[in-house]
Amino acid sequence: MPKNRRIFFIFIAILIIVVFILLFYFLRQKSRQNTNGAIVSSPSPTTTITPTVTPTATNQSGQFTYPINEFTTRITKKLFGIYITPQNSPIQPERFTGYHTGVDIEYQDVTTDVPVYAFTDGEVVASQTVLGYGGVFIIKFTWNGKEHTALYGHIRPSSLPALGHVNKRDKIAVLGTGYGSETDGERRHLHFAILSDARIDYRGYAQTQSELSSWIDPLTLYNP
Repeated sequence: MPKNRRIFFIFIAILIIVVFILLFYFLRQKSRQNTNGAIVSSPSPTTTITPTVTPTATNQSGQFTYPINEFTTRITKKLFGIYITPQNSPIQPERFTGYHTGVDIEYQDVTTDVPVYAFTDGEVVASQTVLGYGGVFIIKFTWNGKEHTALYGHIRPSSLPALGHVNKRDKIAVLGTGYGSETDGERRHLHFAILSDARIDYRGYAQTQSELSSWIDPLTLYNP
């Protein structure tokens, strides 16, 4: 084979390899979304969403009760719908980026076991450990004639409930101990989120306001 032709084929081969490497890198970056819904490279939007209800809900006489004691008074850092980045987060260091899909009930100051309750009658349809949460379970329930799911995150794995029916006010789990495997390295708090349908979705952060519309501010359950 002539020398010039051999050089040409070598150049083409190198070019193909470079294209494949760049394509692999692009696809890998695009898929770098962990189970908890955080995309590190997501650009910060120009607008933010403020909570639809301030944490003052007190109505527990109807279908719903609080999923944890001092529910509203301990929602102090991450409310529903706020846009979180490692730069603006009230929690430092922060590893997630996106619109917060639930509310966080803070319990770093409590060292004893913190019970978690079924906030309504329903069915536990998922109960396991998940990246970004540690222990997590999901209850399917009906509200206003429509099925929804509620996610409880950062639960002690050994206390996770079995699949099946639960009754309102049942003690069904215990909050995980912070900064360890029980909460996947997160502080001690309950992430409580309500989906607008009956899907199982573990994301703690949505990447767009359109995605966020699949969740409901949990406080609206107590302020009908």
